[in-house]
Amino acid sequence: MRLRYVFTFLLLLTLIFSASCFVHSSLAYQDKDTEGVPNLLSNPGFNAYSLDPGEALLGWTVQSDGKDPEPATVVIDGKEALQGSSSLRIDASDNTVTLLSDAFKVSRYGGYYTRLSAKCTEAKGPSITLRFVTFSQSGGIFSKDKSKLKTGKDWNKQSISAGFNKPGVSFGRVQIIIPPFSSGSVWLDDAGCWEVHRFRID
Repeated sequence: MRLRYVFTFLLLLTLIFSASCFVHSSLAYQDKDTEGVPNLLSNPGFNAYSLDPGEALLGWTVQSDGKDPEPATVVIDGKEALQGSSSLRIDASDNTVTLLSDAFKVSRYGGYYTRLSAKCTEAKGPSITLRFVTFSQSGGIFSKDKSKLKTGKDWNKQSISAGFNKPGVSFGRVQIIIPPFSSGSVWLDDAGCWEVHRFRID
């Protein structure tokens, strides 16, 4: 009799584990899920909005090791683009370059898809970190999801799928981190974050 209870308990644990794996793996969104859904980033194509270098890149804050980067390091490039008419070029330097999007509203029970494309002058360029960071209403960090984007001579894409069921999430930002690299340039384009799903609330 006792052996039967142990077997039943183990069976229940297995079912719970299997169900949790299924729920986790089902949270995988794709480009097709963004059709007809507004992009939450205000400047996903890194377009120039002003002749003033300090205000040109609307929707993004750019820093180099915590400071404003040299003007020649980060350039809006009108000659290279995956979509639209421009991309953002980051030239080789000894510093880490970080881009942070303007904040956008994030909802509890929302499913979010974040995307970025990049290329490099080299066959094997720097590995870029893409992050989807969410915050509570007080400004504290609620969650961090990240993915690595390997760069090469062709445009490559990376994405993050994330969702929230705990209360407290309020707004989000997309963060892009380019590590130091010794030669050539990296281009970024076609960024985005979309609320592509609403989880059912019973």
